[in-house]
Parts: sequence; C-alpha cells; structure tokens
Amino acid sequence: MITANTTIFITYNPDNGIEQTLASRLHTIGAVNGFRMYMPDRFNANNLLDSETIRRINLSDYFIVFSFGNLSNTVKHEIETAYAHLQDPTRIIVVYDRRKGKNLTGHITEHFKAFDFDPAKQEVSDLVKEIITSINHRELLSQLNKERKAKEDSQALNALLGIGLGLFALASLSKSDK
Repeated sequence: MITANTTIFITYNPDNGIEQTLASRLHTIGAVNGFRMYMPDRFNANNLLDSETIRRINLSDYFIVFSFGNLSNTVKHEIETAYAHLQDPTRIIVVYDRRKGKNLTGHITEHFKAFDFDPAKQEVSDLVKEIITSINHRELLSQLNKERKAKEDSQALNALLGIGLGLFALASLSKSDK
C-alpha cells in the first residue's frame, strides 16, 4: 500500500505548460499529504538530464509522467534512468491523452505501465483510482512476498535450531552413558 513514506518523482515534458502545471499541482498535493515528492531540476538544465534530477529519480519509489504532448528526449532519458534504478515497470507510470495517442514507442514501452486518459469521457477520479489500485496491488504483492520470505526464514531457523538441539541432546546422552 502507498504510505506516507512513499517517494514519488513526477515529471513533465519541458515547454509543455499544461503538463508542468499538472506536475507542480500534484507535487504540492502529494507533499501536503505526507508523501516525499520530487520533480526534475529544470532551472539550470531544461532540456538536459542533469545530476540533480538523476539523484532525485534514484531516491524515488515511483516515477510518474503525464505525457500529453510532444515527447522530449529529456523525458525519455528520465524514464530510462528510472527503469535502471527501479528495475520494475509497474513503478513507472506514464499517462497519455487518449485523444492524441501514445508518443512513446519501441522497447522503452517495456519499462513502464501505461494509462490512457480521455478527459471528455473519463472522470479524473476514476483514472486516479486505477493508478492507485495498480500501485497498491504492487505494494501488496511485495508485502506478501516479504511475509512469505520471513516465514520461510523462520521455519529454516527453527529447523536448524531443532537439529542443533537434537545433536546436543544426543551428545549429552552418549556422554552420560559412559
């Protein structure tokens, strides 16, 4: 499940005012609700992937981009950096404008989970719910895997301790027989 400790990097295509405004608003909303939110450092490098942006991506648990217009090389590099860090396409979310279509093609599409949004036909809350459900499902599976691993580790430790105590008991009994 998404928790307040979850870190989210949200980005946008440079020179796209709508995407930048949306990213800024979501950054503020996320921060107010206790999430650690990051955005790209575009002050010194609007069209380059600078070291500060890479650092922020590498600190994040999730990467989100709203790609409603022309796709920049900067965002492509950010997605590739996020995938290299997260190694999990379910943690990288790309939201497209269904009316304009997808602007990412090729092998990079294997590095993220895509969502389509049509503002004329969909409620924002429905898309947000779908994205959050996807993230929560991923987090739940991760938690279940951790619990299963902890149970297996506990069973292995119990077996090892049982064998050790059994060997000790045998050794003690054989010494007392002499």
